Amino acid sequence: MNVKDPNRETLSLTLDGRVVKLVPVIVEGYRLEVDGKNVTSFLSKTPPIMRAVGALEGRGDFGVGDLEVASDSRKWTVSGPVKQDTGKTDPAEKN
Repeated sequence: MNVKDPNRETLSLTLDGRVVKLVPVIVEGYRLEVDGKNVTSFLSKTPPIMRAVGALEGRGDFGVGDLEVASDSRKWTVSGPVKQDTGKTDPAEKN
């Protein structure tokens, strides 16, 4: 059974009026949902956006424009646990 992982973020997107979600599940995977219904699952520590697009394409009920939007990682809305600020900063680039 795919149990939602409360420690990782859910990604969501609206395509053609339907809510598409990549829901993190234990162990280290994601469940792809369309309007709350499970479409398929993936094993991946990072959101498998391109695999999700392939699964949506396989459904045959999303258009090319929808799939282009879904393949753009910046279009997904992130929800879930807030990452704690460790106070560390990235090192400056060396010239």
